[in-house]
Amino acid sequence: MPSKFAGIILGALALGLVVAGVGLFWGLPRGDEAPATRQAIVGAARFTLPSGYFRPASRGGGRLQQLDLAAFFPGFTPAGEVADVNGKTDLTERYEKLVFVTIKPSDPGLDPVERPAKLYARFLEPDGWSHPGGLVAKAFEPGSPFEGQELYFVAPEGREFAARCGRPDQTQKTPNSCVYDFRVGDLDVELRFSAALLSEWEKLNAGARGLVEAALR
Repeated sequence: MPSKFAGIILGALALGLVVAGVGLFWGLPRGDEAPATRQAIVGAARFTLPSGYFRPASRGGGRLQQLDLAAFFPGFTPAGEVADVNGKTDLTERYEKLVFVTIKPSDPGLDPVERPAKLYARFLEPDGWSHPGGLVAKAFEPGSPFEGQELYFVAPEGREFAARCGRPDQTQKTPNSCVYDFRVGDLDVELRFSAALLSEWEKLNAGARGLVEAALR
């Protein structure tokens, strides 16, 4: 009789643990219940953004050395996740709309608006050409630190916009990309985007600045 009674007690305890475990499981946040917004701190700046903007390296939020985000041009809607990708997705078209945004504390060196005139100019070839969107383009000289790249900028000195892009190469397996930097307060912002968006530089610039400034409010 005592052994039978003990068995009943053990069985009840086991059932209780199972029920508690199920309750704990359902009480835990799951992947499909990600928070609507996340916060991140870079330097002295605090950002609040919808979670869909955060790229994997920054997805935990909190204090970060740099904040990595992604958005779709032209609306700068969230693109940090790949839930929209499936077997029918045109990856080339998707890439051409992607803008990767990296935010860091400002570099103590040159302000990005000064780089075209005070850093890049000495390494550029003398001849240039015009580009859609009103940009001027020049190639960097062979043997320079930026060999194999081209500079696309707003004349005369690129203070309004200047992007470094890889030279087009038909043998490349990945689309040609560009880098554009600008400063917001004590932060440096780097954009990486497809060269296909160069002619839309005004919308690109305005959209990225708007995203950063809205996240800081």
